[in-house]
Amino acid sequence: MTRRLEKVKGLIEQEISKVILYKLQDPRINLAATLTRVEPSPDLRMAKVYVSIQGDESTQKDILYALRHAKGFIQSEIASHLKLKNTPSLTFYLDEGKRKGGHVLELIEKAIKEDNVEGNMNKLSFGLPKGSLQESTIGMMKNAGYKVYVSSRSYYPTIDDDEMSVRLIRPQDMARYVEKGIIDVGLTGQDWVEEAGADVMCVERLVYAKQQLTKVRWVLAVPEDSPIESVDDLQGKRISTELVNVTKKYLEEKGVNAEVEFSHGATEAKTPDLVDAIVELTETGSSLRANKLRIIDTVTESATVFIANHKSWEDPWKKEKIENLAILFHGAIIARDKVGLKMNISKDGLDTLLEKLPALRTPTISPLSGDAGYAIETVLDESVVRNIIPELKRVGAEGIIEYPLNKVIL
Repeated sequence: MTRRLEKVKGLIEQEISKVILYKLQDPRINLAATLTRVEPSPDLRMAKVYVSIQGDESTQKDILYALRHAKGFIQSEIASHLKLKNTPSLTFYLDEGKRKGGHVLELIEKAIKEDNVEGNMNKLSFGLPKGSLQESTIGMMKNAGYKVYVSSRSYYPTIDDDEMSVRLIRPQDMARYVEKGIIDVGLTGQDWVEEAGADVMCVERLVYAKQQLTKVRWVLAVPEDSPIESVDDLQGKRISTELVNVTKKYLEEKGVNAEVEFSHGATEAKTPDLVDAIVELTETGSSLRANKLRIIDTVTESATVFIANHKSWEDPWKKEKIENLAILFHGAIIARDKVGLKMNISKDGLDTLLEKLPALRTPTISPLSGDAGYAIETVLDESVVRNIIPELKRVGAEGIIEYPLNKVIL
């Protein structure tokens, strides 16, 4: 093999590895398929792609079929990023030999290093959750001081910080990639950390979700007309969920022996014909009610967590960067339902005004020039401001100004 062909072979391996890990929206492939090697033809018109696949023979056949079905997309990604004269036609094969799971990690780590600024070791790789948390996370990061731009065609967002590189990753996969050091840090749900059984550093717990500043719940639900009233009634029954391991642990703690199957989507539509119950994520329960499902128990609660790789945490530069991010993220979350309030008050009206003013901390009181009274500044819950402002006006407050907050650092 010529030196050029060897180099192109390595680039193709890196690109296919990144597509398998980051871009294919099939969790079976993300979790079970590992690239072992690529064998390109001398003219680069064809390439044999060998993968090892965890699971039984039936699972291996299914995932190999899915990879072959995704061939066109993978080839388009190679064409887009490598700019080769000929983009090879890929043929996928199951590698029957020894699995080489570590090989793909080496490829990804190499790719990430090459993505960083050459010669700049102070670079933090950051996993942005793709999907339902994506927009709320980008909004939170904007309030924290970071502008993230996501292209509809790219899994590599840009950020206005030269010390960070960002990648879109499914929350379900985030903890595994952080644990292995493929990325330094990421935002995901505590539920997915537990589901993966990943050994990661939990830097900060951030209570926000898709719609609200609240925890989310994984609930056990059955059809409205189901005779099942409690988890005990699921003995010997079948349950569908994406959160398989956590659900199995929950059932074990309850002493219930039931079959738990992985759901690839549309879980709410599987009852009652396919399964007896589901375990599904909910914020408000409205989607479950719309599908005529009844909640019988909460399996677990979850919140967004900021996680880090242990080795990254041990690096002094990265640790300081991570801690700074945690402070800013936490401040942005606190500020989302708070506003600032400024006003002036006469000396005589100060005590009465302070009685009306619930504050996050003691209000800031500054004397006005000319002994004309005081300037008051405080932080309040946004939900109470509309009721308080009229009361403040009635007790003599003047020049009342309400303003939004990006961060509140306690």
